[in-house]
Amino acid sequence: MFDFIKGEVVEINENYCVVENNSKGYVIYMPKIELEDLSYNQQKIFVRLIVREDSLTLYGFLTRESRILFDLLTSVSSVGPKVGLGLLSAIPLGNIVYAISSEDSNVLTGAPGVGKKTAQRIVLELKDKIPKYNFNLAIEDVVEVIENDGAIDALISLGYNTNEAKLALNGVDKSLDIGEQIKYALKNLGK
Repeated sequence: MFDFIKGEVVEINENYCVVENNSKGYVIYMPKIELEDLSYNQQKIFVRLIVREDSLTLYGFLTRESRILFDLLTSVSSVGPKVGLGLLSAIPLGNIVYAISSEDSNVLTGAPGVGKKTAQRIVLELKDKIPKYNFNLAIEDVVEVIENDGAIDALISLGYNTNEAKLALNGVDKSLDIGEQIKYALKNLGK
């Protein structure tokens, strides 16, 4: 029904924003990673309207790729919009695509509401669908996932945002196992 909403961002909260368009305010739930990049000005937000018996809810994304991945994730049985949004909030898009493509379900368990069985189901149901889409991921994103081998995702699952995790891992020897990398990263973060 809607492809995108373009308007003035008038409110940014923990898990949603309000966009004013034609004197109407639209509540749009978004991944936390993307809300951090949002500013109070004119924005174009790609949306997905989810219709339930008792509600109409808009989910928004800064890129078409994020919305496509959200649609793919929510097509998996037992993955609803909240879990899909939780995945996109906890794990960067490139890491999710890489994890599914490489059949590494452990990366996905870093998101709230995603246990081992659900992560395995996501990988099983989407591993053949992901290559059909052209996710315009920067080469650095994929290389970073390979080089850090899950250390960034582990730090994100501990509550740090992507930038904090990257900074904490800066200068850490990549030849160490993940556990050692995380220990050094936590020292760098002052924990």
